[in-house]
Amino acid sequence: MMILCAISMIGAIITELVLYRTCTIVLNINKTECLLLKNNGSSSEALRINKLVQPEIYIFNICKSVIESLLPTILSFFVGPWSDTYGRKPLFITSLFGYTLGFAILSLMSKWQINPWYFLIAYIPIACFGGLCFVLLASLSYITDITSEEDRTWHITCFDIYLLFGLVAGIYTGPLMCKYFGYAFVFGIAAVFSLLANLFILFLVPETIQRSSSMNLSSLFDKKHVVNLFNACKSRIGFDRCLVWCCSIYLLLLITTVEGDMTIIYLFTNARLGWNAIQYSYYMVTNIILGGIGSLIGYKILCSLLGFSEVSVVIFATFSSLCGAFIKSFTWLPWHMYLAIAVSMFGGLCGSLIRSVVSKSVPSTDIGKIFSLITSIQMITPIFACTLYSTIYTEFLPPIYPSPVWLISCTFFTLMIVLSIVIKIRISSTCGQQYIEISQESE
Repeated sequence: MMILCAISMIGAIITELVLYRTCTIVLNINKTECLLLKNNGSSSEALRINKLVQPEIYIFNICKSVIESLLPTILSFFVGPWSDTYGRKPLFITSLFGYTLGFAILSLMSKWQINPWYFLIAYIPIACFGGLCFVLLASLSYITDITSEEDRTWHITCFDIYLLFGLVAGIYTGPLMCKYFGYAFVFGIAAVFSLLANLFILFLVPETIQRSSSMNLSSLFDKKHVVNLFNACKSRIGFDRCLVWCCSIYLLLLITTVEGDMTIIYLFTNARLGWNAIQYSYYMVTNIILGGIGSLIGYKILCSLLGFSEVSVVIFATFSSLCGAFIKSFTWLPWHMYLAIAVSMFGGLCGSLIRSVVSKSVPSTDIGKIFSLITSIQMITPIFACTLYSTIYTEFLPPIYPSPVWLISCTFFTLMIVLSIVIKIRISSTCGQQYIEISQESE
């Protein structure tokens, strides 16, 4: 929750800063004109400047996404199986240290009037120490270690809700702190939050894996970890590889829509509706609060009270997200964006329920390996999502109406509904089968 608060705190802030610095430093446009991007983004003059600035932002976002995603994706192939032996806490500690260092660098660099491309340097330590990939991998593996199958869905849903609380706090407080104290202060607070999160993990969170030998860092990059990872995906009685891959592809498409949305949502609302960072933060806070309420009520009513299966609820939640994306495409007034988040408020259930299905579909001894493989696929997705959404958005900038970029999300959500139906069929056909563990000889 604390690290998500820190990440979301700087989300719109870094976009606004890069937008303004690109306008004034890279394109050498008058500062008074560039301020229109902050204060009146929907005006005709601001739209003219946006057509010059946003293609530069497009390239910046792609480079940032590559730095954040590529190395953690490669590392996750090794650290997932390694954590099954040596524990989850090392993944937390290293990734949170990387965030602390990266945000501290951003705080320092934001004080200097430099080319915004230098900000990419701050994301290098974040990537080298695992970034969000390690955090999510360790978190999901940790929850699986400490919960039973009966309680796991509820715990993963609660985990997602806690993350939403962190997002709300960060998105709401970040622009306000920036308004009164400046960019450097916000980045500094994000670094402090990352440090506190690391101290919390270090001293207050117990390890779930009991090591039979001392930690061996040199074994981290042993190729046997990758071999074991793919061995864990072998088809066997009680392990439906098709089911796991369908869940993985579903999560890949879900991450694509989320990352694509986050890449262009601020730019879209700024150009279409003239929103600044504070107005955008109000929208995002409302979005996250309604999403948390939708996840909580949806699970308790649909799963616990009415007894619908997890996958049936996933189908309903995905359709909710589909309707929300369709409304965004036809947005021309501010209240349309709020209508979209009200309609899609149950969409937050998708990820937690599908991850719960995955955790129940593999042996507990292989959970780190399977989540490692899934996380690796998910972490490479932002590069594709950022490129796809930014390209389409840049080609069809407002005032073009309706906005084609959200229709891409509608297509993905439709495919996700089809995958959900396939997952439901596979679960029904394999119900009651027991896992067969992979023996050392068969490996």
